[in-house]
Amino acid sequence: MRAVGQVVSVNVGQPQPRQRRLGDGATVRDYATAIHKRPVAGPVAVRRLGLAGDAQGDTVNHGGADKAVHIQFRANLQWLSALAGRPVLPGEIGENLTVTASEAGADQPAEGDFCVGDVLAVGDAILQVTQPRIPCYKQAEQTGVADVVERIVASGRTGLHLRVLAEGAVRTNDMVYLVRRTHPDWPLPRLHLLVHTPGTPGERAAAGAIPELSAELRRRFARALESRPDGGRRE
Repeated sequence: MRAVGQVVSVNVGQPQPRQRRLGDGATVRDYATAIHKRPVAGPVAVRRLGLAGDAQGDTVNHGGADKAVHIQFRANLQWLSALAGRPVLPGEIGENLTVTASEAGADQPAEGDFCVGDVLAVGDAILQVTQPRIPCYKQAEQTGVADVVERIVASGRTGLHLRVLAEGAVRTNDMVYLVRRTHPDWPLPRLHLLVHTPGTPGERAAAGAIPELSAELRRRFARALESRPDGGRRE
């Protein structure tokens, strides 16, 4: 077991209505979102479906057992801050845990340091990496950077989603430990590339067969194979 990061902020939020401005200046209530989370004092309970006090406005595309916890890296927030021309604060783009280097002088953690299926110990909770986060338009609204989704896709600065293997509590300053790695050939940047590019049928089949992968991505890769005239049998 080795330290791969440290929690600098624990963030939760409840769905809030968003208003969209129309061309005539009027506004309409468009949707509810909990993407703007705020730091909270710990300890915070981590349950099978997420952190205590946290929820999602869009429960079709967010949340659930495979995406119960969202980790983002402080280095990514600093990168977004430079794009936005202002500080992008912990929790502002939807993460539950903002993570930085494990100690002074250590490298900042990044997506390439994690593989699908990695088991992490954070505080009293045991978590498992299921997929990279897939960026969405709400991050553009949060940051004010119109093309931020395209920039995140190009950079791979997505953050990651995790399921809860053992419930517990997390706190600011808790260390993040890598407990076990079972799929070293599947770092998150490889999965990220496969989500956003055609890839090969062989890669999609191999990724879809990873039992620890989120059900969402397993379905996505299966549909891509089924849509091929050859059923994905040939490279």
